[in-house]
Amino acid sequence: VYIPKLYNGRNRTFFFASFEGLRERSQSNLTTTVPTELVRNGDYSTTVNSAGARVVIYDPATTTRSGNAFVRTAFPGNVIPAARIDPVARNTIKYYPLPNRPPDNIGGTSNLALPGTAPINSDAFDIKGDENINDRNRFFVRVSHRNYDLGIENRFPSDLAVAEGGSYQPQISNNAAFDYTFNLRPTFLVDFRYGFGRMLLKFSPRSAGFDPTTLGLPSYIRDEAEGLYFPTFSPTGYLGLGANSFYRRNAFETHNWSLNNSKVATGHLLKFGFEARLVRVNNSEVSNAVGNFSFDRTATQGPNPNQASQVAGDGMASFLLGLGSGTMTKCFKCVSTQSTYWAWYFADDWKLTGKLTLNLGLRYDLEIPRHERYNRVNVFDQFAPSPLAGPSGIGDLRGGLIFAGTSGMSAQQFPADKNNLAPRFGFAYQVAKNTVLRGGAGIFYAPSLRAAGGTVGNFGYRSDTQLISMPDGVTPTNYLRNPFPDGLTPVVGNTQGLLTAIGSSISASLRGDSVVPYTENWSFNLQRQFPGNLLVEAGYVGSHGLHLTQTGEGTANLNQLTGDQLKLGTQLQQQVRNPFLGLITAGPLAAATIPQSFLLRLHPQFTTVNPLYMTGASSIYHSFQAKLEKRFTNGLSLLVSYTDAKLIDDFSIISNVGRNANMQNLWDRKNERAVSANDISQRFVGSFVYALPIGRGRRVGGDMHRAVDAVLGGWQINGILAFQS
Repeated sequence: VYIPKLYNGRNRTFFFASFEGLRERSQSNLTTTVPTELVRNGDYSTTVNSAGARVVIYDPATTTRSGNAFVRTAFPGNVIPAARIDPVARNTIKYYPLPNRPPDNIGGTSNLALPGTAPINSDAFDIKGDENINDRNRFFVRVSHRNYDLGIENRFPSDLAVAEGGSYQPQISNNAAFDYTFNLRPTFLVDFRYGFGRMLLKFSPRSAGFDPTTLGLPSYIRDEAEGLYFPTFSPTGYLGLGANSFYRRNAFETHNWSLNNSKVATGHLLKFGFEARLVRVNNSEVSNAVGNFSFDRTATQGPNPNQASQVAGDGMASFLLGLGSGTMTKCFKCVSTQSTYWAWYFADDWKLTGKLTLNLGLRYDLEIPRHERYNRVNVFDQFAPSPLAGPSGIGDLRGGLIFAGTSGMSAQQFPADKNNLAPRFGFAYQVAKNTVLRGGAGIFYAPSLRAAGGTVGNFGYRSDTQLISMPDGVTPTNYLRNPFPDGLTPVVGNTQGLLTAIGSSISASLRGDSVVPYTENWSFNLQRQFPGNLLVEAGYVGSHGLHLTQTGEGTANLNQLTGDQLKLGTQLQQQVRNPFLGLITAGPLAAATIPQSFLLRLHPQFTTVNPLYMTGASSIYHSFQAKLEKRFTNGLSLLVSYTDAKLIDDFSIISNVGRNANMQNLWDRKNERAVSANDISQRFVGSFVYALPIGRGRRVGGDMHRAVDAVLGGWQINGILAFQS
């Protein structure tokens, strides 16, 4: 920076500024299945499956017990009478587009094609300033801002668009960094860095303001909803309506500090320092606010309603009858959490001889788990005696929510895991003139899911009211036209203690589950340089993950029945006296009789208990890795790599297409162990860069004019080829 007569910052003060804008429109086509005119009116008289076999729709109102089983009879003529069609379904089905293409098969699937364009708008700028104070001191400051707007695809006709679903998703990001470097001595460098980042999400549904009573839903849904939009309806086998609709206002804020020191001594390069991080998350999400309803073929399959078949039942038929499952939620995610992280480290690159160097290190990580500003978090205590034990007559009844700041629990949701020492060791040995042997091992702690976040378990301050049309799985009792006849579960805070959310489904972290996941990593490789700037490397890399996450959000249920219990078959559906009658006043556990299966659950006072991000999974990874690199010679550089690997685990929180990442059997964890859904067994990547020999000083046009060289010179060709399986 140089300002005449005011400031001379030549070779001292520098600045950089940039702007980047993006306007992207991606074309895509959706091919899906919607109900035909006949099906819209309940007429399945001509409906067949993809094999041409007739699909029979059974009347759930005719369900009766026959010995140890249940039976149903089909609707006469395979037509649902108009009087039996639920009024909400009758009004909602009008929002489906009509078929516009020949189906893919005789069964009528894929009869609708809808083109769409996904808009993305992004604007970002960066400003950076560098200052060299003197030969020993310098610093830089950087500020960045980005507006990112992920729009919605418009596929439905304009008069039906309100039911298409989707939400506008603008995101605003701001971050800044400051770095100061001080040469204390010629052999001692000190660097201090601070970083700040904040992202704000402001999502809103396409159908914002839609009144659900216009579909026939009761007025209490509109009056109690935290936000209005088109409800979600998801019939199995058909396009859903109102999907991915929600309001969301989230702020994620991070502060990072680090002090890093480097000291050169005889035969040693010492590095030591300190890191700190403060994370804050303010989360307000409105989801399932007007109901999220699903419909499978169970309600209309038969003649045995417990036996699925490709020639009986239909998700849309169940929807027309108003028989399914669903949830209405208040305060879906409304928390303000904060957590801190601290780390100290020491490393020594020790050159023992001219051929042997050792890398020694030790790191200590300490993460202080989150706390919520207003104590609106809890954990599930599996072993706490339930207050319902005496009144219900179930003497060993256990389990309930413990709230932060109550019952001897601190404001922190979890105790801190304080034994996270992470040693590291490595070596490099020159076997021959152009050959080096390298190896190393170390422990590395992963970011914990006990840090500040939005999905933390806030039942009591959140309430879910469930629609379960057939509590015993076969006999209809509740319908879509009045999905919550016993009223909505109130938001009670922490006032009910262990009685919070009884009779409903809950998601909560388990008390004391605070172990930080970590991996044990090791590697060994041989590297050799050949003539022609050709470098070849081959080696082995392994890893063992411990205390990894073994559940996600709703991927496991502590109330899952055991294998021995499932052997009871239809006895599980037998109606028995409800010991919670009068103690639980809403939901399926408020009825006078309930299915036998309800009482066999580990925590029968709750319908489901989903443990959030429970730890305990493990993984093992082995791989052979090879690399060939031709460094830049005659304008050409080449890099080829190959990996032959195997990853095995007992839970994959992220899954590839066609793989199920959910836990199948909570009570048989050893059978969950298998090739990971994230396994990539073979991977080959080849890349090259070739600088065209055209321009001043090159083989072609070596003496061309500078203006011509600015246009024709300096070009290069890049290529990347990747295969994996």
